[in-house]
Amino acid sequence: MSAAFERRTFAPGEQIFKEGDPGDSLYVVESGRVRIWRGDPDHPTIIGRVETSGIFGEMAIFDRKPRMAHASAEAESVLMRMPASVLREGLYGADPLLRQLVQLLIDNIRTMARRLDELEKRLGVCD
Repeated sequence: MSAAFERRTFAPGEQIFKEGDPGDSLYVVESGRVRIWRGDPDHPTIIGRVETSGIFGEMAIFDRKPRMAHASAEAESVLMRMPASVLREGLYGADPLLRQLVQLLIDNIRTMARRLDELEKRLGVCD
């Protein structure tokens, strides 16, 4: 499986992917720290941070929908990139109930993100 990974170094502040991009790969943080965020780059809403051994970018692969957030390096980061096709091959062999549960969790996360966006707009937090 390691042959499927491509190693790349990102400088602090460098964007890894943007919200709305296609989910063509997932990433494993070999070293460094990645920020996952939404909204305006000048006033981002931080969803989370991913550090060494953490994984991100998997949701868009699983449900084949656009990325729901931006990802950028907070510190110099070495990432291992796995193409979507490799993950999908592994998922096809998984128990159908497990695949359905994962899909349900992803749908719930996307629904909560949309509702949060709507609430922030109503409250004027995004302005």
